[in-house]
Amino acid sequence: MNIPILFIFHSDLFTGNKKRLREICQLLIRQNNKLNFWCDTRVDLDYQTMALMKQAGCRLLIAGFESADQEILNNINKGTDPQSAFQFVADARRAGLLVHGCFVLGNPGETQQSMRRTLDFAKKLNPDTAQFFPMIVYPGTAMYQWAHEHQYLTTEDYHHWLTEDGLHNSIVDLPGLPSQEVLRFCDQARREFYLRKGYLFKKLTQSLTNFHEAKRNVKAFSRFAKFLVKTS
Repeated sequence: MNIPILFIFHSDLFTGNKKRLREICQLLIRQNNKLNFWCDTRVDLDYQTMALMKQAGCRLLIAGFESADQEILNNINKGTDPQSAFQFVADARRAGLLVHGCFVLGNPGETQQSMRRTLDFAKKLNPDTAQFFPMIVYPGTAMYQWAHEHQYLTTEDYHHWLTEDGLHNSIVDLPGLPSQEVLRFCDQARREFYLRKGYLFKKLTQSLTNFHEAKRNVKAFSRFAKFLVKTS
């Protein structure tokens, strides 16, 4: 049995215009789409739209939850609140969609305590998969200008913006929170999230009840386990 082909709507604004999104889904449904897809989304997506997306072939939603701290969300002009994240995840599960949660550490106002709250928040949300990475201040953005003006950048040499393994590096030293501490906590967050007994049992159950997800889980674990061991 072959795994269905998967395609990606890789656009931060794909779900921004709900009318356009529904039109795309209805077109896919009318054309009897057999391909699975995933897409980026904000956490303000409603259940009815999620259900339509599922019918159109959507498998996975990638949501930027970012932080558990409302002040930090305000600092980055996110326009969301932590409580709405729980409704989003509940609606996605009801619609039969998987959720990949993105959490960014090292934002303006970040502290050791707020990073810990974000990790605990991620565990409570319990998305199907999660990503923890340091804030990246891209040149030309307001965040880069903020870091530059406050002299928080540890380097302006772009070669150092990635680790030797080609992963996101932290190059912003916040007051009381060095860049290397943010990077270390990202590694810790990944280990704590993925190595929970409850999470491992959940993935095992998913694998036993869904052949396609089982193949994906085995493949992902074989690659990701090495990374978890390496950073432990």
